[in-house]
Amino acid sequence: MENCSICGAQKARIAGVIGAVLLIIGCFLPLFSVTVPVLGTRSVTFMTAGFNIYGGALILTALIIIGLVVAKKIPEAQGAGIAVFVTILVFFVNAGTGYTGIKDMGIIASFAAGFFSFGYAWIVLFAGSILVVAAPYIDRLFPAKG
Repeated sequence: MENCSICGAQKARIAGVIGAVLLIIGCFLPLFSVTVPVLGTRSVTFMTAGFNIYGGALILTALIIIGLVVAKKIPEAQGAGIAVFVTILVFFVNAGTGYTGIKDMGIIASFAAGFFSFGYAWIVLFAGSILVVAAPYIDRLFPAKG
């Protein structure tokens, strides 16, 4: 594994930590935007009531990934990253198809479903999980110049 020329740390470790930090940041960004005429526009994050258990679990997993990366257990961190990626993907697909989230809240939700849109947190969450998974391959993806 190649070391960074600036800080001396392994590039795989840096990528893993950055990916885990992106997962933590993604918990506070808007997953969904919901516009209801009576209530106005509301943003839903993983820290919003009802989703905060998922957010807490995601933050805890990201902290474990950081611990694994710092302890130089990159394959274990990569496995956790794969699990996070699959979990986020399942959550995203379920939300998009209407099996979870705002569309299962009854009569109000059936009205609000037309005013439901995805936020940009998904991009950050997927980027973070992909970065954690790709961390061991960073040297091959971005070889040293010279």
